[in-house]
Amino acid sequence: MRPTPYASRHTHHAGFSLIEILIAMSIFLILSLGIYFTYANLLDVITRTRMHTLATSVLNKEIEIVRNLPYDSVGIIGGYPAGVIAGEKIVNYEGQTFVISAYVRNLDDPFDGVVGGSPGDTAPADHKLVEIRLNCPTCFNF
Repeated sequence: MRPTPYASRHTHHAGFSLIEILIAMSIFLILSLGIYFTYANLLDVITRTRMHTLATSVLNKEIEIVRNLPYDSVGIIGGYPAGVIAGEKIVNYEGQTFVISAYVRNLDDPFDGVVGGSPGDTAPADHKLVEIRLNCPTCFNF
């Protein structure tokens, strides 16, 4: 059988060349890695948000405890000013361990005079400042 004059002399094979397969695999790899890293970052954001929410809840609870104390009881156990607040305590809240440190100090209000000023203040402990710090030793990048 003789080929017709319009027939191609080259045979055409169905399939992909090596270059086409490498380009397709590269594009697939780039898209897959993009989706993976987006998912990993999303999980990281969710975890950090959860830890932040838990920490805020623990701090709010501690602040409310201090607010409900009588003024004379606001202070550190065995410290100055003396009171009923623990200087440091460990709290387990929803499966996370938090270390709470409390600091209390007296403040001198300049309204009634200051120590060594004119007029002199004989009782400089006018207000108490309570500072509560929270740390999470088991949390990553807290």
